[in-house]
Parts: sequence; structure tokens; C-alpha cells
Amino acid sequence: MVERPIEELLRKYLGISVPRVILGILMIIFAILILIEPELVAYLIALYLLIAGIFVLVDELLKSRRL
Repeated sequence: MVERPIEELLRKYLGISVPRVILGILMIIFAILILIEPELVAYLIALYLLIAGIFVLVDELLKSRRL
């Protein structure tokens, strides 16, 4: 399902395991916010890219220190 990659990312990078019900509620809340405020999509995407980029850099830094 769609929520599986999100669960894996939360577990891998943040060590968080979120029940599927809470994850579904969060998805619905964000969908409503996007429908109400379409400009919010740009901010959410920018925020996602920023956070994902930081996680990638931190992950690579940790990998290089292990070697």
C-alpha cells in the first residue's frame, strides 16, 4: 500500500513506528489542507525535499564514518 514506504522512512530515519490509523488520519488532514489552500502544496513539497535532503546527507555521513 501507499503507507508502507512512509512507515519504512519513519522507522529508518526517525525510529518511529506509527499505527496505520494515525497515518491515515494525517494523510486525510494534509489532503484537506491542500484542497483548502493549494499554495500549501508548494511549501509542503519544499519542506519534504529539504528534510529528505538532510536525511540523505546524514545517512551518507554516517556510512562514511563507519568505513
